[in-house]
Amino acid sequence: MPLLHILLDSPANNALTKTELDIGLITKPYVDLANCIRAGFCISHALREWVRIIIGFDHLGPFSVSLDPTTIRYMGTDERSILHIILRAQETRRSKKAKIPYGVTLFEEPIRERIVDALSQDVLLLMPGEEPTWNEGVSKFSRFAMYCPLFEDGKENDFSSTHLKHYNHLIPRDVAILEVVHRLDSVKIAMQKD
Repeated sequence: MPLLHILLDSPANNALTKTELDIGLITKPYVDLANCIRAGFCISHALREWVRIIIGFDHLGPFSVSLDPTTIRYMGTDERSILHIILRAQETRRSKKAKIPYGVTLFEEPIRERIVDALSQDVLLLMPGEEPTWNEGVSKFSRFAMYCPLFEDGKENDFSSTHLKHYNHLIPRDVAILEVVHRLDSVKIAMQKD
């Protein structure tokens, strides 16, 4: 398992067309999704190879998409290239002829099952909460999962685990992701120097 799995629970619902994407008419759920993917994956001129992103589109049926930066193609830091990959993955739900993009894996299960899978291993789960506690657990674990619900109505799941810490639920999800990946970047660098 990679060092960090980012689990995005997204309301983006196939409402965006390629034409709208090309001319910049992007709805907020897709903008939020692109910002979170950029925050988790993108560093200067490269992608973080130790991060995997799993996106749940549960309103499209039990359906989730996994993005692997080691094999994904044609993904830049702009919304258009990021969302083009997402739209192509979503298109596979409507058309059997649609090709799954490189570096994308589709799952016929809800995002909740992916989180439960992560918790069954020795993984620290980071979730939105009232009081941030996650920094204290970073040096004690070697693998992490970060759950980021992107619903505006505050839809959040309650997971019970002894390996559970919180990040600040009031900050935007992409900023929370940036905080976590930068902290893990520094931990990784420190471990490599030892």
